[in-house]
Amino acid sequence: MRVADLARLALRNLARNRRRTLLSLAIVAAGTAAMVLTAGFVRFSFDGLREAMIHGGLGHLEIADADAVAARPGALDREPSAAFGDWRALRDELETQPHVAAVGANLHLMGLAQTAEGRSASFVAVGVEPDREVRMGFETRVRDGEALAAAPPEPGADRALLALGLASTLGVRPGDRVTLLAQTESGTLDALDVEVAGLVTTGVAELDTRWIKLPLASAQRLAGTDRISNLLVALDDTRSTDAALERVRARLAGRPLAVTPWPERAPFYGQVRGLYLGIFVFLGAIVGVLVVLAASNTLVMAVMERVREIGTLRAIGTGRGQIAALLLVEAAWLGLFGAVAGSLLGLAGIGTINALDLHMPPPPGAVDPIDLELAVVPEAFLGAALLMIVVLLVAALLPALRAARLVIIDALGHT
Repeated sequence: MRVADLARLALRNLARNRRRTLLSLAIVAAGTAAMVLTAGFVRFSFDGLREAMIHGGLGHLEIADADAVAARPGALDREPSAAFGDWRALRDELETQPHVAAVGANLHLMGLAQTAEGRSASFVAVGVEPDREVRMGFETRVRDGEALAAAPPEPGADRALLALGLASTLGVRPGDRVTLLAQTESGTLDALDVEVAGLVTTGVAELDTRWIKLPLASAQRLAGTDRISNLLVALDDTRSTDAALERVRARLAGRPLAVTPWPERAPFYGQVRGLYLGIFVFLGAIVGVLVVLAASNTLVMAVMERVREIGTLRAIGTGRGQIAALLLVEAAWLGLFGAVAGSLLGLAGIGTINALDLHMPPPPGAVDPIDLELAVVPEAFLGAALLMIVVLLVAALLPALRAARLVIIDALGHT
């Protein structure tokens, strides 16, 4: 019997008992749709978390003092360093590299914030170049007031963004003034009077109680230095990170600087990714087992109902291997049709969920809800379809072997 004949005969057999076939298709389709939807959620979570961390201030690459990186790998704050030399020239040079969207300098500080009413609170601050942060795609979530001006402020006209929690502790609003006290590079204590330009949230509840962002020029005046803590590099595409990393490292060879890619500064991302992948594999295993059990039962019943038919086929010369192959082809058709139906169902589910504009509650430690938008993952559709076909073939293996071993006389006399 030719393969084409087997395929046609298998399709006819499936059409004979439509109720049983539809039940099997529903099981396979549900399993496929579940895997496609889960893959879309996992991809949404990975991409959203990755881009939120990168454009929330992490950057794709960090360039910092090599000794500081060796002492504190992955740290998010750095001391001012002389290792950069003419950091402005270096910044401009790096922006000529392929796939580099922009490069911005940062200066990290910590100290005490005070108001005229006598309220005070400790703070951690970062001095940034606002115009470059816009080009880098960094997001500043201003809840009240306005963002920092692009132009560096003149002395005496310094402004800052305060996190909501810190502003609440100090009792200030946009337009109020706050005095920042910090240690200078020489070890003395200096003060800087700033106007509150706006109130922001970092997205992290704990950090919102201490965080300040101010222009780099203001931060350098407060710290009494022209140095910076690090340079952050933003790329035009996260997928270019490895290539850009190699080029920048080659460009900086021989300098006392280290280049760190964003995954090494975001261990939390790796932990979440590992957790979600484990959940996805576990779900896939459960779906596979359920489909095997359900399909095996259906296929065994199909064999039991067709014992005389199988005996007749054997009596007219159909070989054992062809009988087994026929049942396996039926299972393959079930897997294929069920996977296609499940893929369409999953695609419709993704479209429906995205159209509903649903929101997820913020994760622990965060303050903002998350917009739920499932991703379409082409490889998940293909993988789920192949998995369903393989699972159906595995489920059909035992019934197929059982059918092939039937004795012709016993099969013809079966009632």
